[in-house]
Amino acid sequence: MGNPVIYLAAVASGCRKMLDGLGCADTAELLSLVQASVGESYRVEGDASFIELSDDDAHGGRDDDEARARVIEQRLADDQTVAFVALRGGAWLARILPRIDFTVLERRTQPIALFGFSELTTLLNIASAYPQAFCLYDLGPGFLRMGLKDQARRTGDPDPEKTADARFREEFAGFFRDVTAVLEGRGSSRRVEGALVAGTLPNMTQARFVGGNLAVLTALVGTPYAKAIDLGGRWLMIEDINELPERVDRYMAHFKLAGMLEGCSGVLVGDFHEGQTDHQAAVVHLLRHHLPVGSNLPIITTRDLGHIWPLAPLPLNVPVRLETLATREGSIQVSFGIDWPTLVTPASA
Repeated sequence: MGNPVIYLAAVASGCRKMLDGLGCADTAELLSLVQASVGESYRVEGDASFIELSDDDAHGGRDDDEARARVIEQRLADDQTVAFVALRGGAWLARILPRIDFTVLERRTQPIALFGFSELTTLLNIASAYPQAFCLYDLGPGFLRMGLKDQARRTGDPDPEKTADARFREEFAGFFRDVTAVLEGRGSSRRVEGALVAGTLPNMTQARFVGGNLAVLTALVGTPYAKAIDLGGRWLMIEDINELPERVDRYMAHFKLAGMLEGCSGVLVGDFHEGQTDHQAAVVHLLRHHLPVGSNLPIITTRDLGHIWPLAPLPLNVPVRLETLATREGSIQVSFGIDWPTLVTPASA
């Protein structure tokens, strides 16, 4: 049957600029770079017609909706494909969801791991409702260059652009080594850590998360896919970039007015920034206007989720162990424990 396949997806925005930043002339060189990172146990595949595309904002972004939907459905159905890795987020994905038959996942005999963030929020949450799909909210590695630049700027680097360019290819390859570690049950080298800023939590508990990029997530409210983000007994995870607090307030109002916050077990607030302005505290503050009155729901903040680097992967709709630790300063830190071996059957099994 051949080696299991890691599929490089460009089903939201295209990746022409990413190829240039990596020093790859074309998709063939990109596949070679990733193949060297993941090793001979896997076969790396990707479609040049998607990857080498440049977005056309003035004309709907791209005009291959049927082809994109078809390849997503095919890969979700294909037992040989063990990982579907979105190279970047961007735009243009939510509109093709009705073209995809997600029930093909029910016929899989092997699990598939989906990696993505931002524009992939809808796809990940819908797929995570199926036991055969293991969905990780994790960066599209094409974002790394921007994330590295922002990280360098925050640390006072005099030339963040140069630093990001120098590290991009190395960190990109390292991301795919993490992908194989997840597939083989060893787990990611990156971990989510947070702080409890409201409500209460026991010393140890389990949580299931749905959510992701808030602006994208709201596209599912009031649709046939809304059940995929039903918060009954689950936590809501949110993050966003370049959104003013007033816009975040409208998104949360959308959830509240639709009655979707009832039954929520807690909220995990990732990074929210607009340019160099940090809005995370403002988001935490406005949540009190939307969460059920008197619920005393726990709210955890983290800098490990969002449009940032480093970014740590968070599995959606599977149990995650939360452990709290009170510090000398009086804050309550929260660690996120993931039982990696039970989540994805090793590809070699």
